[in-house]
Amino acid sequence: NKPVPLPISNPKFKGDPLEGFMRMVVGDSAVLRLPVDSLKKAGGMQPWMKEGENIEYDVVMVSLKTDEEEKKEAAENATKQNKIDDKLLQEYFTKNKIKPMKTASGLYYTISKEGSGDHPKTGQTVGVNYTGMFMNGNKFDSNVDTTFHHPQVFSLEVGKGRVIRGWDEGLMLLKKGSKATFYIPSTLAYGPQERAPIPANSILIFDVEILSIQETQQPEAPKPHDAKQQTAIDDKLINDYLAKNNIKAKKTPSGLYYRIIEEGTGENPKPGQKVTMKYLGKTLDGNVFDGNMDDNFKSTRDNFAFTLGVGQVIRGWDEGVQLLKKGTKGTLYLPSGIAYGERGAGGKIPPNAVLMFDVEVVNIDQ
Repeated sequence: NKPVPLPISNPKFKGDPLEGFMRMVVGDSAVLRLPVDSLKKAGGMQPWMKEGENIEYDVVMVSLKTDEEEKKEAAENATKQNKIDDKLLQEYFTKNKIKPMKTASGLYYTISKEGSGDHPKTGQTVGVNYTGMFMNGNKFDSNVDTTFHHPQVFSLEVGKGRVIRGWDEGLMLLKKGSKATFYIPSTLAYGPQERAPIPANSILIFDVEILSIQETQQPEAPKPHDAKQQTAIDDKLINDYLAKNNIKAKKTPSGLYYRIIEEGTGENPKPGQKVTMKYLGKTLDGNVFDGNMDDNFKSTRDNFAFTLGVGQVIRGWDEGVQLLKKGTKGTLYLPSGIAYGERGAGGKIPPNAVLMFDVEVVNIDQ
């Protein structure tokens, strides 16, 4: 029950609802009707849509902001939220007689067992056991609690933005063998975004244990012939899927397949540029596991923004999005080797899963 941010761009097709929004001013109420047939011509049909019908939008325009105003407001809100979070954390520490250490960013932590050796450095791979909780003690994720059905050790490259900021900072404070607890304010976690089952502006608590620290290039992954075999399996699965569904897709040397449904304009994005996306992630059997195009994931009002080519997303995204111009709509078909590999992810993505992403490039920052 909150206003939904909608970035305005040039309409992509005849009948695009953006045409309607661009005729409104703040305070206007409107009814917009989009013929499903127009959407079909633009390549945007969804299974629940029926030809000959209309999709109706009942709209109230609450506010209008420039990109600069939006960023300024977000910074101001973050400052306010930091104060709220810090007060809540201080009350929590007092109640539970905890004396944590605090970093300059606002992260609090305690170390219950000191490890040995050096702290991990940016780019090294850390193996972690963890349990995530809210301040009321309710767990929302864990790889040591069988309730969450993903008991594998969680491995990640630290310092590369592949996890929330509180984790990236906190893990680099710990040596191998360390056990610790992170108390992460919402601005170092998921902020105002809802990430089911995590509500917006949630303070998060993580019990963590550092099991291993290794150089990224040290081979702990599958043997070469195993990797080649999995690549061949994935390639056959993708080709069978494309043939079955009469889809023509292009292939890159990495094994990524992609198709462009609607071509955008301008230049392709380059590494280091910030790209804003709409997306829907599915396995080959059609099960949706994430996306800001799906109401079930409570993120439909937030476009996903990341910096391209610096490892903030899986390899298939870093490569595939560079093939798409602003405004492009298409689908990426990712073999497991450039997705989540043999470990899967989050209990939703099985090991060695081939993934499909319906994507739209909303914006490319220069």
